[in-house]
This record gives sequence, C-alpha cells and structure tokens, in this order.
Amino acid sequence: MTRKRWSLFTGAMLALSLFLIVALVVIVDPFEIYHRAWFYNPPYESKTQMYSAAGVAKSYTYDSIIIGSSMTENCRPSIYDDALGGRFVKLSMNAGQSLDHAKMMDIAFRTHDVRRVVYGMDFFSFSLYYTNQKAVTPDYLYDSSLFNDVQYWFNQSVLFSQIPKALARIGTPDENKTRDSMYAWEPPEMPGEEALRALVNLSTPMPAQADTARALEFARLGLEHNLLPFIRAHRDTTFTIFFPPYSLLYWASQAENGNLDSCIAQKRLMAETLLAEPNVELFDFQARFDWIGDYSLYYDLIHYVSVVNNQMAYAMADGVCRITDMTQIEKNNQALLPAVAALFPQHKN
Repeated sequence: MTRKRWSLFTGAMLALSLFLIVALVVIVDPFEIYHRAWFYNPPYESKTQMYSAAGVAKSYTYDSIIIGSSMTENCRPSIYDDALGGRFVKLSMNAGQSLDHAKMMDIAFRTHDVRRVVYGMDFFSFSLYYTNQKAVTPDYLYDSSLFNDVQYWFNQSVLFSQIPKALARIGTPDENKTRDSMYAWEPPEMPGEEALRALVNLSTPMPAQADTARALEFARLGLEHNLLPFIRAHRDTTFTIFFPPYSLLYWASQAENGNLDSCIAQKRLMAETLLAEPNVELFDFQARFDWIGDYSLYYDLIHYVSVVNNQMAYAMADGVCRITDMTQIEKNNQALLPAVAALFPQHKN
C-alpha cells in the first residue's frame, strides 16, 4: 500500500471511529439530551443530577415542573398531577442555589409551554451571592447548540461509565413510574427523635448574631436575578411557591447558631416580594406543627419523607397554609418562635 493510500485509509478509519462514537452516544443518550430513553430504564443518580436533569427538562413530556433542593426530591409528580392538574416532572437539584434552579427553569421555558411551577423556597438557596452555584454547570448540555456537544460525545465518563450503566438496564422504560422514582430517597430506617435531638446541642449558649443585613442583600439579589425574571416574563404561568416544613429542631439549631432572627428576616423579605406578584401562590408550611413536631417524619433536621411531600400537594390544591398577606406570615412566625424558645431557653427574641 502506498503512503497516500495508507494516509487515506487511516483518515477514513479515524473518521468512521469518530462517527460511530457520536452515533453511540446519540442513540443511547444516557442523559436523554436528544430524546427519551427508549430501550432501557435510565439510571438516575444524585451525583449526576446536574447532567440528567438537563435531559429531563429537554426530553420529557410535561406542562408543569417541580423546582427545588432535596426538599423536593421525594415529590411524586403523579400526586401533583392529581392534586393540581397537568403533567409534572421533577427538576430538583439537591443543595442547589437559586442560580441552579434558574438554569433549570430556563431550559423548561425554552422547550415547553409551562403552565405551573411548584418551587421550594429554601433559605440556603438564597444565602449566597446570586452568581454562586452548587457546582460548575455543564452548559453544553443546557443550551440548544450542537457545536459544543463534542464535550458530551467524547466524554470519558459518558463512554465508559454512563453508557454501560444504561445498557445494563435494557428493558421497556415506564415514563410515569420513572417520573415518580427519579432522585427519590426513602431511608430504610429513620433515626428517631433521640438521634435527631443529638444533632442539636441545646445547652450551648447562643453565639453572636448572624449578619442579617448581608443575608437580606443576598436574598434580594437572588430573587431579582434568579426568580423574579421568570415570574414576570411568564404571567400566564402560575408559580406555586412554598416555604418547606423543616423540623422544629432545625429552628432550634438556627437559634443556637445565632441565625434564627436572620432566617425570619429573610422569610419576611421573600414573602413580601413574592406577594406583590399576581401570578404567585405563596404557601407557608413552616408552622405546620403536626408535621414539624413529629420527628418520625424526618431523616435529619430538615429532610422529611415522601408522605409530607404528598400531603403538601393536596394542601396546595385546597389552599391550606396559603399566604395572601404579611399578617399571616407574622402570625406563623409568632407561633413558631415560642415553640423554639421552649426547646432553646437561652434564645431571647
């Protein structure tokens, strides 16, 4: 074989190999960026949530979304379908910051006609500067350009980890079942009240008060840059926003750490800002003492099991715990603070 023919043959084999790799990634598509899984049950994992959530947002059939941190991972979209109407998917991002949630909403609104957004309003998601994220976003999966997808096609983890995991789960996928099960967690054993109380050292004196002014500024910036633009650009979309029901022991821990007053101030700012938007429905579950005082429902100080997520869906549908003015927020706060003080007498309101 001549040198020229050898060069042409080598170039053709290289091009064919590259084509086959791209074809393999596009056909299997372990993160469902181009299409829904059609011959395997996708292995959704917490550690790859930032990748797979982009595919769910792009490729699933839905008209409503659930946005939030791990507080929303146990939501069952089929329950929310039944309670609120429509067809939901979860676009949860555990430990997500407001910018992470904004990026998920951006994909959803670009690719679907979204009629409702159920949004979990966590303080910690708005407690850092608005440009902060949980981790670096794989933007090549989040945008609509094919040119930068080379980072997906020739990704070592995709080729040697994610595709084999997908091929190991060959079968007929059930989209309805998958919608409910993705990212959901239910611990085999709950820790119990004694273990939860051990997480809070109630005898430690309260340290210096947290920087409330800084917390309020970060919350304001997070709202202005990462949530309000979506609310105002999509007035036909209902934003059902809720304050999650953290356990009463969580609030005691915030008192111990000097953060309770700062959290309450953040909550006031968020509520006042959101109540001014006509397409927002605001719910406050943080004074639901039948939940927050029942430690059998909690895996740790903040994470509750799926029965609470399910009950929240029907509470939203019935308007239970809905907030329509700041008086109701203050009433809930005034109910919460004495209960915290009873657990943590050192905290002075």
